[in-house]
Amino acid sequence: MKFSTMAVPQDELSCAYETVRNGDLLEEEIEILSFLKVLYPDRVLNYKPFINKGRQGILLRLAGSMLREDIMGLTSSSYDLCAADVAHSLNVPALDESFRKMMEDVLKLYGLNRKKVYKLYPLSGEDCLVFPVINMYAFDRTEVDRDILYVSREGVRTIEHAIELLQLMRTKEKANHAGEKNSWVKLASEVRNGSANLALSYAYWDYKKKDLQNNASEYGVANVIDWVFLQKKRNHQFDSSLFFEQLSLEGHNLHPGAKTKIGLEPDDVFRYSPEFDGVVGIQFVGIHKDFAEWSYIDKEEEKPNAFLFKQYPQLQMAVEQQFKRELADDYVFVPVHPWQMENTLPVIYKQEIKEGVVIPVDGMSIPSGATSSFRTLVPQTGEGGTKYAIKVAVNSQMTSTVRSISPNTTNNAAVFTSMISSILKKEKSLSETFVPVCECAGFNFKVGDEEKNKELHELKSRNLSAVIRENVENFVGADEVAIVGSSLFAESPFSEGPVFAEIVQYYAEERGEPSLQKAAFQFVLDYLSVALPGFLTLMVKYGVGLEGHLQNSVMVYRKGRPTRMLFRDWGGARIYQDRLQQHQIEPPFYPGSATVTDNLKDMHNKVFYTVFQNHCGELILQACEHFGLQEDDLWKEVYDICETVFDKIEIIPRYAEQVRIDRETLYQAEVDHKALTKMRLEPEGHGYSYSIVHNPLHKYWGQK
Repeated sequence: MKFSTMAVPQDELSCAYETVRNGDLLEEEIEILSFLKVLYPDRVLNYKPFINKGRQGILLRLAGSMLREDIMGLTSSSYDLCAADVAHSLNVPALDESFRKMMEDVLKLYGLNRKKVYKLYPLSGEDCLVFPVINMYAFDRTEVDRDILYVSREGVRTIEHAIELLQLMRTKEKANHAGEKNSWVKLASEVRNGSANLALSYAYWDYKKKDLQNNASEYGVANVIDWVFLQKKRNHQFDSSLFFEQLSLEGHNLHPGAKTKIGLEPDDVFRYSPEFDGVVGIQFVGIHKDFAEWSYIDKEEEKPNAFLFKQYPQLQMAVEQQFKRELADDYVFVPVHPWQMENTLPVIYKQEIKEGVVIPVDGMSIPSGATSSFRTLVPQTGEGGTKYAIKVAVNSQMTSTVRSISPNTTNNAAVFTSMISSILKKEKSLSETFVPVCECAGFNFKVGDEEKNKELHELKSRNLSAVIRENVENFVGADEVAIVGSSLFAESPFSEGPVFAEIVQYYAEERGEPSLQKAAFQFVLDYLSVALPGFLTLMVKYGVGLEGHLQNSVMVYRKGRPTRMLFRDWGGARIYQDRLQQHQIEPPFYPGSATVTDNLKDMHNKVFYTVFQNHCGELILQACEHFGLQEDDLWKEVYDICETVFDKIEIIPRYAEQVRIDRETLYQAEVDHKALTKMRLEPEGHGYSYSIVHNPLHKYWGQK
C-alpha cells in the first residue's frame, strides 16, 4: 500500500526515509552488522532483533522532545482524542465526517486506551500524525508510547524510525511554503547513527545481563546492591562507582542524540563506549613547553610532569627511554584518548608533529575503564585502585556537542577547585553532605598567533587537552555505594527493573517499612534533602551555578539511605561574579571564560534546568511510574526544601535581596527549558535554544 507524501529532493534524508519505508536496513545498521560478522560472528543474530528496539528508543525520545518544545506547533496545533469507557471524543473541525469516521475506526483497531491521550497533528491535506501520550509530567515533559501513527485516506501505518518523523515534518514545512528553515538532514544523520548504536548497546546488554545473572545465582544474590558489596568484599580493587557508570547503556534520559557518536566507526563504538566493558588504553603526547598550558591545584608543583610521573611511573620510564633527559624537560606530557591519537592528532597537528612540537610517546598506555561520559576514563592501576580519573578530548559529536575540551576548562580546573574549597570552608555544615570531586590539574595545546586559519586555530586549542579529577571511588566507604544519577534509572541486570526500584526496596528493608510506596516517598525526600541545599546555597550566597544534571551528580548511599551528594565536572558551571565578589573571592579564571558571567539569567538557567528540570524531574517521574506516587506531592516536597534553604539564608540581611530575586525566579509560572531538539534543528552557531514550559513549583508559591 502506498502513502501520500509530497515530493522532496532525493537527499540523504529522503533516501533514508524510502529505505525504512521499504523495510530495509539503513547504512549505519548494515555497518554494525558487517563489523560483527568479521569480529563477533556469533553475535550477528543477537543484534538483528534489537534493531527495531534501538530505532524505537531514539524515536520516542525525539517525539517527546519535539512535543515538549512544540516544534512547528506539534503540541499547540494538535487536537486531542480521548477515550472515556467505550465512548470517545474527537474535536477536529478541519477534517470532514468521512475522515473522522476513518480515524475513529483506525484508532479502535490499534487499541484505543482510555488511559492515554492521542494527539492528532495535521500535516498536509488530510494526512496527520497521531501520538499516543501516556502522561504529561512537570515542565511539560511528554511521555510518548509506542505506535506513533501516520494516517491518510489511503491507510494507516506506524512510524518505525525517527527519520520518518523528521521527513514528514519537513514535508509539512515545505507544503506551507516556508522554505527549509530547519536542519532536518543534519538531525536525521544524528538519529540514524544513534539508533544503530543504541541497538548495539541493547544487544550487548542482553549478553552481559545473562552473564551477571548466572554469576549472581551462584551466590544467591538477587539485587545490584548486594552484588556490588560481594564484589567489593572479594576484590579490594573493584571500582563500584565505575560498575554503576557502565550500567547506563541508554545514555541521556531525554536527548534524541543520546547515543550519537559522529565520526566513530562501529568497532570504535564497541571498543571505547562504557556499556561494552572495554578497556581503553590512555596514551600520552609531549607538547613543547612553548606551546603548552598547564595548571595544578598544588601551587608548589613547579615541574609540569612531576604529578603524572608520580602517579604513573611507567610513563616516566617510557619518556626516559624515548627522550634524552634534557629534551624531555622541554615537554609537557598530556593524556590522550587512543581514538584521538589515531584519528585526530595526525590531521589537526600534522605540522606540529612534523616540526617536533608535538611528539607522541611510544610503547606505553594505561588500561582504563570508560565512565558514562565516554571521554572520562578511570585508570585501572595500582594497589587499591586509582586515585584519579582523567577527562580527555575526543573530537566526536556526542549528543549536541563535540567532546573536545576548551582551554577555559583545562586552565580553570584547578582555579575552580580552589574557589569551591574556599567556599565550603565557610559552609562547614554543608560540606559534610555536599562534596566536590575536585579537579587537580589541566593541560592543553596553546595556539600561537601565527595560526591565521580561524577554524584550525579553534581545533588546535581544543583537541590536545586533558583534566585530572579525583576518582569517585575515593569517597566511598566499605559499607557504602556511590551511584551516578544517570545510572539510578538504568536497568538492573537482576530484577530487570530500574536500579532506583532496587535501592528503594533495599531502603525499605533497612528501615523496616512494609509499604514500598511509603518507602519510595521517604527515599525521594531524603535524596532531595541531601542534594538541593548545596545547589541552592552556592547559587544564592555565592553566585555559583553548578551544572547539576544526572551525569554530574553522584549520590552516596549507606544502608540504602542517601547520605552525601558528590558533584563534579565544572566546565559547564556559570558564576555570577557580582555575588562571588561580595565574599572577596576573585578566582583568576582564564580570560574570556564562559564560566564567568554578568548575566544573572545565565546562572539561574544553569541551575534551574539541570537541577530541577533534569535531575529532580527524572527522580520524581520514576518514583511516580514505579511506585504510584503523586507528582504534585513530590514537587510540594521540593518546594518545602527550597523554602527551608531560602528562609535560613534570608535571615542574614546581606542575602535578603538575593533570596527574593532567586525565589521569584525559581517559582515563576513559566520557565526556560533547554530545547534539545530545537537546538539541533537550528543553523550552526546559534548556541543554546530555549522553550517556555510550565513550572510545577509556581502553584505553591502562589498559595503562600
